[in-house]
Amino acid sequence: MEYNSQLELYLALIPVFNVKHRLLSINDYNDVTDEDIWKYLTINKWRRSHNLTISEMVNDIITLDTSNIKGAK
Repeated sequence: MEYNSQLELYLALIPVFNVKHRLLSINDYNDVTDEDIWKYLTINKWRRSHNLTISEMVNDIITLDTSNIKGAK
């Protein structure tokens, strides 16, 4: 499936962000937003990548160490 905009891709990934938030809540780490994760990955990881698949993006979201985001804020 192709996405016509970053917004369309972001909206398609909302269920993945929801899973990440559930995983974060297990560790009482609730101050990271979808936008924080999105911004961090688009600037620090995906910008240098080419032809990313949706499964690679899902994996990046789920496995992201949120301490990286907190340090980048």
